[in-house]
Amino acid sequence: MPEILTVNYINLDDVEPDGTSHWSVRATVSDAVLAIPARCYPADIAHPDEYGAAECVSYFQLEADDTPPPISGTNRDLTDFLEALDLDWNVDDDV
Repeated sequence: MPEILTVNYINLDDVEPDGTSHWSVRATVSDAVLAIPARCYPADIAHPDEYGAAECVSYFQLEADDTPPPISGTNRDLTDFLEALDLDWNVDDDV
């Protein structure tokens, strides 16, 4: 699972009548993009793929009785909250 390095923003996008909330988040995530492709030959300089951090976005929803994100907390609080959700991160190509 990639590590969240920093949370750049978290936004409440919508709240449904039943209380379900929809959120978007942008963060810098480790190992999100291929930085250096693997090299097999010549063997003396071979190496595996190397990945680097990138700006990513993800979306999640919370039920009415779920604990909301710690918006006024520290970056570590937000990171811990988001990592517990095990989100699917998408590289933001617009950055």
